[in-house]
Amino acid sequence: MIVVTNWTSRDCLALRKAMGAAVSQSMFAIRLGVNVRTIKRWEGGGKIGPAGLADLNTALANLSPPEVEAFRQYRTGATDLAAGTSELPPVDDERLARAGRADAAAINVVRSTLYAAMELDDKLGSPAAIGLVTAQQALTKAMLRDCAPELRPNLLSLYAEWHGLAGSLAADDGDQATALQRYEEGRELAHDAEDDDLAAYLLCHMSQLAVWQDRRRIAMDHAVAARSWVTDTQDRRLRAYVGIRLADAAARNGQRHAAMAALDEAEHALDGLGPCCHPSESRAYFVGPGLIESYRGLVLTKLGDAIPAAVASRRAVAQIEPTFVRDRAVTLLELAEPLELLGDIDEAAAVIGEAAELTDQNRSPRLANSIVTARHRLSPWAGTKAVRELDEQLDERDMVNR
Repeated sequence: MIVVTNWTSRDCLALRKAMGAAVSQSMFAIRLGVNVRTIKRWEGGGKIGPAGLADLNTALANLSPPEVEAFRQYRTGATDLAAGTSELPPVDDERLARAGRADAAAINVVRSTLYAAMELDDKLGSPAAIGLVTAQQALTKAMLRDCAPELRPNLLSLYAEWHGLAGSLAADDGDQATALQRYEEGRELAHDAEDDDLAAYLLCHMSQLAVWQDRRRIAMDHAVAARSWVTDTQDRRLRAYVGIRLADAAARNGQRHAAMAALDEAEHALDGLGPCCHPSESRAYFVGPGLIESYRGLVLTKLGDAIPAAVASRRAVAQIEPTFVRDRAVTLLELAEPLELLGDIDEAAAVIGEAAELTDQNRSPRLANSIVTARHRLSPWAGTKAVRELDEQLDERDMVNR
């Protein structure tokens, strides 16, 4: 394990190079959740503040083993920083394959690691989880090579879940092509395992990705397909998640009745379950009353109903559990949109600022970019006191001109 207590410009460059030859300063900035100007300043010898030190140490702590070794080589001068690097050496699959034949207990240990990675992403953002996910994907793949037939379906599902999480982390990092590839691979593995719930879960992720890509009809296709796989599920949170995704896709396609009906179905599925649960209890562990209200606000905004949208989003902010930092921040940003439509620019700027404060804890690149997008929507009111104060707040975090 490498610990850096006094980061230098060479250390910063070594960390970026260790992540791969193709990682530019802009990509490195996205990975860390900072402005590219900040990376240029650090690599040029500029001062690194406490927040930057935390970002760098988090990224270092979550490097894969090959990346750690590459960092060590660059930092000590064993590999020339100016020369760049070829593709990072892969995780040693042969060594992993010699680790022994997997049994049910070993599979459960790896599954518990999956849950830990999910919780890291929820609390700290994708940069905190990516190294763990990369290593555990390789381990699970190696375990599949010599697996008892009776354990294979369970292990296939686990491997598919790692793919799904890897896709989500890639999407959070802005790499939508990789995200789609991981989701599709995971869905195929889920079908190989004959795991209907997992197939629906991954289709929901694919629907959300299609929404972000503005492929509204594709988003609807995936959501409808997910719905067909949860007909007999016992996982009520998963059924609610499917309803949320269907409502979002329907609203973006202008289908008011379908959107509102799907939201009502999601709320009914969740009735009596209460707050979110541990990932071991449901693949859609993050779905609770707060998330339902968050999507109600989003759907109503897309349908042009600003007043009830703002009411729903405010309820969501009050209900989302503190553990789900990114969900709370995203909901605040969603609240800003109906507030803008209602002309309440002061409150819109205030909730964007509140979301920005949460980036001190969760370094999600997608969240940081969403904050900048929300600020850009306030450009017509750039001269107001509220927006000027927001700009000062964002500038402190190098987020204004991202």
